[in-house]
Amino acid sequence: MKYVLISAAALALVAACGDGSRSARSGSSATPTPLSSFAPPTDGTYRANGMAVSSGYTTDAEGNVLAFGTPETEGDITADLTYEDGDLIAATLTTSTGSFTLSTAAGDSFDLTTVEGGFVATSADGDVMLVVADPEQQGYSYQTFGAWQTGLTGSSRVAGAGSLGVRTSESQMPTTGTASYYGDSLGQVVTDGQLSVTTSYIAVDTDFDTVEIYSSDTITADPATGEITGDRPDLDFYTAGSVSGTGFAADIVTDDLSGSLDGQFYGDNAQEVGGTFSGTTADSTYIGAFGAVDDSR
Repeated sequence: MKYVLISAAALALVAACGDGSRSARSGSSATPTPLSSFAPPTDGTYRANGMAVSSGYTTDAEGNVLAFGTPETEGDITADLTYEDGDLIAATLTTSTGSFTLSTAAGDSFDLTTVEGGFVATSADGDVMLVVADPEQQGYSYQTFGAWQTGLTGSSRVAGAGSLGVRTSESQMPTTGTASYYGDSLGQVVTDGQLSVTTSYIAVDTDFDTVEIYSSDTITADPATGEITGDRPDLDFYTAGSVSGTGFAADIVTDDLSGSLDGQFYGDNAQEVGGTFSGTTADSTYIGAFGAVDDSR
């Protein structure tokens, strides 16, 4: 599953890098209904909440990264998803830095069938791309995660990754017992002026007071071809933190990587977790998002 997702992300990045002028994109005018699960909904617009990590960066004419900003994490983003006859026809992602909408009515594309494990959305002008884990294929009932790029037709761009879902309420949080969650991450890393797509295996263990997170077997792919380019053990990490309310946070400190991670429990009994992370090594800046499902209860 991991290798399918990374190919999807890499191919989405190259598909979005076409020619064309950048267009203004505004949010959906429909009144969204709070999403209660990620099962295919009926017609209408539904809202999911979540968190994101993103960074602005600049490139030269050949796409080489000249400068990559410090990643910024935020805990309150929204995605408004519009369905018609059971098909996704529009998605608006709103963060603190603005919003963008991808819509079939505007000529944007949603590839929901040819990519196993995820779906890809690209704008008609090539300026925006979004790749998201398919909840049904990944076995998620309450969440998804993904990565995006904006500004691809110019030299000033934004790379982001986010986790979205149906947040566990405080009254629904378990107070006893333990849980183990397993899943994947999807991210982006810049090393020596080159941007690559990443993925890794994720494991989360918790007693709902403390939490341990493992990210392992990190690999990268070339965003221009989708070809897997190698292993990145320097981006693997283990970290431990604490649960607060319905979320958790931890610092990442390894021999190679330093940064932070923020997570959220999803579902009416904290059946799933998701979150974002960012970190730096001596030569790289790394951002990503993850999702995982409890198979222990």
